[in-house]
Amino acid sequence: MILVGMDFDTASGRAFLELPEGYELPHVEDLMHDARALLLHTVNLRMETQASGIQIAPVWENREGQAALRATVVPKEVETRHFEGKGMSALRDPKALTMIADVVEILADEPAMAAQSLAMTAALWISEEAPVRTLGLPYKGHFKLLTLVIADFLRKLGAGFDELEWLTSIGILSAYHNPDEDPPVEQVVAATREKMAKLIAEEQAWMAALVGRAEG
Repeated sequence: MILVGMDFDTASGRAFLELPEGYELPHVEDLMHDARALLLHTVNLRMETQASGIQIAPVWENREGQAALRATVVPKEVETRHFEGKGMSALRDPKALTMIADVVEILADEPAMAAQSLAMTAALWISEEAPVRTLGLPYKGHFKLLTLVIADFLRKLGAGFDELEWLTSIGILSAYHNPDEDPPVEQVVAATREKMAKLIAEEQAWMAALVGRAEG
């Protein structure tokens, strides 16, 4: 189980993200290519497993040098928001994928902050006890970070965040905020807090309903 409330330092952040020390990220164009490829592979695998009722976590992990995905159990609403929500539609815009790649570059340089920012989304999808399936592909050092960033983007834009609010929620608004064109920082932060509280309450209610159905 991922402990959402834990504090990360650089070493534990890298371990959480499975990001090797000294790892050199690919160029932005290559990160965008990987983002498209990983998204497509995950969506196709989801289609294959849906008929059998198996859910998959969209976070790519390292299993002895091989890329792997876990089975998961999440509320249907969480799965639908990720794979079919507003965030997935937003990713059709190349500018959104460019932003995803830029964010990965920023967070790779701050693994403690990255782990802290993404831990809640990871905990939503990943259970350490869940079965793991290797994919027959070599694991690249940025895969977990990249897919966690994508999952966080899809989760929050699907819940009505705009891009600035999403960037605020992961701690990097200052890298993108344009005071001449964007709303004041205080306004963006307040809106983000409000939407984050609503998102957490919504997911908790969905999870409680899922547990209730399982126990009933």
